[in-house]
Amino acid sequence: MLTATQRIRVEWAHCDPAGIIFNPHYYIWMDSGTHALLQAAGFDLIGQTHDDNLFRGCPLVASNMAFKRPLYFGDVTLLSSRVEKFGNTSLVVAHEFRQGENPNPVAVGQEVRVWGYSDAEQPAKLIAKVVPEEIRAMLSVDKTVDVSV
Repeated sequence: MLTATQRIRVEWAHCDPAGIIFNPHYYIWMDSGTHALLQAAGFDLIGQTHDDNLFRGCPLVASNMAFKRPLYFGDVTLLSSRVEKFGNTSLVVAHEFRQGENPNPVAVGQEVRVWGYSDAEQPAKLIAKVVPEEIRAMLSVDKTVDVSV
């Protein structure tokens, strides 16, 4: 499966007063990892939402995290994001955070996302549609892309 990696520096704003990572930031970074993965696959999520007024992207429907050890102010973590599994209308994106050469992750998480559209009759209603074969193929390529800025 395609893997998108990005390096993230833990800044002071990510930390509690003791300089230890405030764990909700991992969820923000997982969201960023999913969007980076789609971009690395060649899918223009922003453009698609502008081109198709009913397309709502990949809304998050579930997520979880396991924290192994903390990160601190100034640490750099490597986030790796990849699709772990495709459902009919969903995809499970696995995220792993590592630090330096340590093979043991500092945190691991998953997101369940659906391929979302608004109902044409009721625009506030979200409908999960089948993940297109083209998207499945784009995300199934066996390579790693570093999307760090």
